Amino acid sequence: MLKRDNLARAQLIGEIGLSHEGSLGLALSMIDECKNSGLDYAKFQFHSSHHESTIDENFRVKIFPQDESRRKYWDRTSFTLEEWQKIVDHCHKVGIKFLCTPFSVYAAQQLLNWGIREVKIGSGDALNFELLEYVKIRFDRVFLSLGLINRLEILKLFEFFQDFKGELVLFQCTSEYPATTSEVGLSMIRHIQELGLSAGLSDHTGNPHVPMAAIAAGASYVEFHVVFSKRQFGPDSESSLTFNEAASVSNFNDTWILANDPNYDKDEVSKRLLQTRNKFGRGVTVSRSVKKGERITKDLLTLKKPHGPISWEEVPLILNKRAARDLQPDVHLQHSDFE
Repeated sequence: MLKRDNLARAQLIGEIGLSHEGSLGLALSMIDECKNSGLDYAKFQFHSSHHESTIDENFRVKIFPQDESRRKYWDRTSFTLEEWQKIVDHCHKVGIKFLCTPFSVYAAQQLLNWGIREVKIGSGDALNFELLEYVKIRFDRVFLSLGLINRLEILKLFEFFQDFKGELVLFQCTSEYPATTSEVGLSMIRHIQELGLSAGLSDHTGNPHVPMAAIAAGASYVEFHVVFSKRQFGPDSESSLTFNEAASVSNFNDTWILANDPNYDKDEVSKRLLQTRNKFGRGVTVSRSVKKGERITKDLLTLKKPHGPISWEEVPLILNKRAARDLQPDVHLQHSDFE
């Protein structure tokens, strides 16, 4: 299994999911806004009710007045293969990477048909080994959310992917909608990295500060749901970021990288700021007027701006010497001022 170092810049994934409500036009406009917000991926969900569900599947949140069952919801919000191709093509056109969660082997097969070689597996399928076996063989990068499994099962997945020749990225995730900040679990990022894997966060808090914290914690990938408004219809709107909030996360991402530039040279910066340093530096002067011939004691000395001829470290060199002239408190001392 290929082990990859953390990316210097976190890759940001805007989860559009099914917030498009089956509208191709809305889906395309959300892709545009992901790009405009500075995100790296626009992510979708590929549901196929015939390949995914039985008649017994219940709604996670029943808010859809027009859908008698969850299977009918999948059917209503699904795209045709031709429409999916338009979505993939639009991502290429605007310059953002397309990512999708297939909820069946059939859906994963369609991704391959469109030339997609990286795939996201949702928390509900983290132990779906039929799907995992399929993607492990055929995809170059597998993103896998850990929202519903325990530590022992994480190790089981780690062992399962040992012969994977691509990159496995594990996402810390808590599958609550919305999740509270205390349920985010950023400490898991370090534990995932200790396995030698790239680590990410799949966030459901709806709080832009959480993705920012994940970036600061060293996540290689950060995923969050996106919507035009948190009042937008849908089960995930409250758990999502608006595109304005997503843009603020992207700006933080860029700022974090610049502020942690590994090529920063403290000595070079100090050299460049030498004039400023001299302005804010200090030199030794007397604290009151001193007559010629008066002996210099430490209580007569103080430091004043800007940088002067005698530093505080050099004070022992002039102690107990006599003033060679009258000395004033508003003028820096020089070594020639003493007998």
